[in-house]
Amino acid sequence: MDSASNLPWNIVAVIAGSAAAIVGALIVLNLRSIKSCLRSFAQRIDRQDTQIEKCEDEVKTLNKNISVCKTDCDRTNVSKEDWVRSEGYTRKELKEVTTILNKLDGKLEVVSKLPEICGSIAREVAIQVKQGG
Repeated sequence: MDSASNLPWNIVAVIAGSAAAIVGALIVLNLRSIKSCLRSFAQRIDRQDTQIEKCEDEVKTLNKNISVCKTDCDRTNVSKEDWVRSEGYTRKELKEVTTILNKLDGKLEVVSKLPEICGSIAREVAIQVKQGG
């Protein structure tokens, strides 16, 4: 009876062992999948770190270029005060030129009406000559 009473326990032990083996295999598969994902994440992070380093180098280079351009611009361009002073002087000269042009325009208007004026004077002279003579 000893072997008969141990029979259910033997079956339970076999089933439990089989279940443990299946569960263990599933755990191993999951761990391998996790390991594979971690490797791909690590590779992606390494690639991104490399790209970030390249971008940082490019930013440093651009900052240097901007600094050089700013220095060149400061050297070649006038200051705000000089520009404002020059602009004021230019406006003053422009007003003077405008005044001169307005005077010339008035004189040209008189000159353009000169034939008409001469014609009316000549008519008046002709009328006077006819009446007086």
